[in-house]
Amino acid sequence: MTPWHWSGFNTIEEKATVGELSSKTGKNKVVSLDLEDYTPVMSALHRILTQSTLYSTQRKKPLPPFTYEYLKEGLRRSWTAEQIGHLLLKYESEWYADEALSKWNEIDELFEEEKQQQKDIIEKLLIEHNITKPNEREYAFEKLDEAHENVKSNWQIEKEQRIKPSLWWKKVAEAQVTNNNQTTNANTPNNSNTPKLTNLSSNGKVWFIHPVAMMGYFAGNEILFQKGDKHEIIREINIRLAGFGGNVPTDEFTDRTEKMIKQFQHDYMEVEETGVVDMDVIKAIDKFQEEYPIGTYFEQAKCPCSTLKNLKETACNGFGMGKKDNGKKGSQYASGYEYPGIHRVLFWILRTIIFYIESDQRYSHLTLDSVSSGYRCWVNNNYRNRRSINHMGKALDIHILLKTKSKALHTNEERIIYCDLVRDILTEKTNAEYRWFHSNGVALENSYTRYHPTRGRDNNSIASNWVHYDVRVFKKEFLADHFFVQTVNEVNGKSMMKLIKNIEGH
Repeated sequence: MTPWHWSGFNTIEEKATVGELSSKTGKNKVVSLDLEDYTPVMSALHRILTQSTLYSTQRKKPLPPFTYEYLKEGLRRSWTAEQIGHLLLKYESEWYADEALSKWNEIDELFEEEKQQQKDIIEKLLIEHNITKPNEREYAFEKLDEAHENVKSNWQIEKEQRIKPSLWWKKVAEAQVTNNNQTTNANTPNNSNTPKLTNLSSNGKVWFIHPVAMMGYFAGNEILFQKGDKHEIIREINIRLAGFGGNVPTDEFTDRTEKMIKQFQHDYMEVEETGVVDMDVIKAIDKFQEEYPIGTYFEQAKCPCSTLKNLKETACNGFGMGKKDNGKKGSQYASGYEYPGIHRVLFWILRTIIFYIESDQRYSHLTLDSVSSGYRCWVNNNYRNRRSINHMGKALDIHILLKTKSKALHTNEERIIYCDLVRDILTEKTNAEYRWFHSNGVALENSYTRYHPTRGRDNNSIASNWVHYDVRVFKKEFLADHFFVQTVNEVNGKSMMKLIKNIEGH
């Protein structure tokens, strides 16, 4: 059996004994193991757990070791649990053992090691609490000995009364071999090409397959959407993957959608680029959302006018008051509509920026520090004497720093360099363009070194030590009010899996 026979599954042959597994995954032993000391199963589980959302907030810290606690936490998360369910494991059946129960007896030797570890813990506690009287110390260790004797006694009962009676594998395997030999001799004396019946393995080893994952495999991974299709779920896909190639929130599966799906499959999923949407793509979009939360940044993006001192006008709730202009008809401010929130696409692009910073070695030394300007209503603009209307729901300004250096120690020149690298992400990965000479795409403001080569203000900087990107050049239909939201839940929307299940037949 190989992964080529089971697409989407990983095969593992675990050769460690029960005793070795118990020892290496023990509470105290596992933390001292190096990765090269992990068994094949431990390595596979560690890889899944450390790549999951379980550690998404810890990517800048050393990854923790594989433990039972982390495994339990991972199984509570649907995406991680599904990946674990796609592990095909070859190991000796629990219903197989020799008469002496040799593999289970290995665990006996671990009791003394565990007892010594607990003695060390008790000794430390006694010292910390200044307990020096011999009788008090002896009492503590006597209780430990008593508890361990009880555990060892229960373990012996477990082996004799539960494990030993359940060992049917060896007996059945031997009987099958005998019966098959007799059948073969009686019916096929010339030893023809008639296939032999499959027997249970004589060594007790068997492939363990998760039943739910197996049913999903035989059900197939059908194509849900492809180029030429039209559906509201396609609109959601175009919004949620807008950072992968750039797209508008249309309900049509266009050439741009196909290219976007291929980029998502290549860069994020690391699978074959088919350009079609199947269940794997649907699940991966949900994982992408879960793995790159934007809650903190969304809060930072709200209009701060309520915090401004000596404000003469009524402050907004964070997303304007629906004003169509600043009250100065005919001025340069005219036509500045306060959208009822921030465009969803902006935050899905933000997720993509974070993803590329963390996954691409060219940018792994960077970190997204904050969103410095999200929504700026007319009250805010008037107070600051601004003219820009991009930030009334259609733009974000973000700050990029060196991961290993505190914010206060960054020079202006350094911040420009790091922001330029993120501008490169947006032009390379999201097909963003400088300034606003294109249509239905993501736009960037110039820096000193990044600008449109032939149009606009050329090398005159608008935004150098921060990154400004916007959806200002989206056509009117893609700037409808319902694309502008006021909560993270509205940015995210329902999970893709729920949306798919609502389609008849799924």
